[in-house]
Amino acid sequence: MKILLLTNKSHKVALEAIKFLELKKINFKCIDTKVHNKIKISQKFDYLLSFLNPLFIKKDLRKKIKKMAINFHPGPPEYPGYGCYNFALLDCINSYGCTAHLMNDKIDNGKIIDVKRFEFKYDNINLEKLIKLTHKNSFLLFKKIIFQIIEKDFVKLENKEKWKKKKPYTKIQFEKARNVNLNDTKENILKKIKAFSYKNYKSVYLQIKGKKYEIR
Repeated sequence: MKILLLTNKSHKVALEAIKFLELKKINFKCIDTKVHNKIKISQKFDYLLSFLNPLFIKKDLRKKIKKMAINFHPGPPEYPGYGCYNFALLDCINSYGCTAHLMNDKIDNGKIIDVKRFEFKYDNINLEKLIKLTHKNSFLLFKKIIFQIIEKDFVKLENKEKWKKKKPYTKIQFEKARNVNLNDTKENILKKIKAFSYKNYKSVYLQIKGKKYEIR
């Protein structure tokens, strides 16, 4: 059995996933998708695991996987696609989750294998805390899938959950959502700031007379 792991090594939890595979003495190859944005492989693998990997995996690569190509999406079935954390916070959620699913020719669309959900209070959460909680639970879900592969060389496909949106969120929707309109209420502006403020990343912005002003 051989696994191809695609992950972004800048995430602390990605390194934990690699250490876990090493600890279990699994035969795997890891590609850091922060460094390699074009993935090419010459050999075949039994499983492909896309863990906190931002790149879309095309069909020609998936064809080289003998059994399953699995993606770990950092969001529940209610929030497929780009900016899942942000859109969830805009909805003032009190629970969230992560999803393991088979890959196909669409983004966050394949059959759901498992969902790991967790709860919190919206008033006590921010974007950074939500990302940390999601990464923690994504790793737990990752380990659960790995144990199935180790013990049975098989992953159950019995979960009945389905994606709740027909079309995943896009980067265009993300950019529109973080725009602060001068007519917005104070409550709505604060909600947007909470949903999009994270370390040194771009937060909300104002557009005045054709000029864009980023707020950090």
